[in-house]
Amino acid sequence: MRISQNKDGFTLVELLITIVVLGIAIAGLAGLYYAMQVAVVQSQHLDLATRAARSEIEALRNNGYNNLVSGGNIDFTSSLPSSLPRDKSGTVAVSQPVAGLVQVDVTVSYTDYGKPQTIKLTSDIGVIGIGQGQ
Repeated sequence: MRISQNKDGFTLVELLITIVVLGIAIAGLAGLYYAMQVAVVQSQHLDLATRAARSEIEALRNNGYNNLVSGGNIDFTSSLPSSLPRDKSGTVAVSQPVAGLVQVDVTVSYTDYGKPQTIKLTSDIGVIGIGQGQ
């Protein structure tokens, strides 16, 4: 009596190795996907903070030169977007480098995934209007 051996198909060891290799590849792709999602959220926060700083500069320009007191500080934290992380803050430092020109330094700070982030924009506001930035 002869028993014929069928050599077609995969052995159990081959299937287990394939499953392990696919599992490692899928785990790597999942980690990459997570890292991309974090980068997208951080980019959105950076954009929101920059827009908030620019909006504050525009609001200060619209208020006019005479309403800005050299040496003063303005807190605009309450007007920052709610989508920024909770520990956000927005401040403006007003200085007068030369007569007839006021410099405003706008700073927006927040913590993103445990890392402190700071956006700093500077603009000049003159007696006649907008001055050139330094």
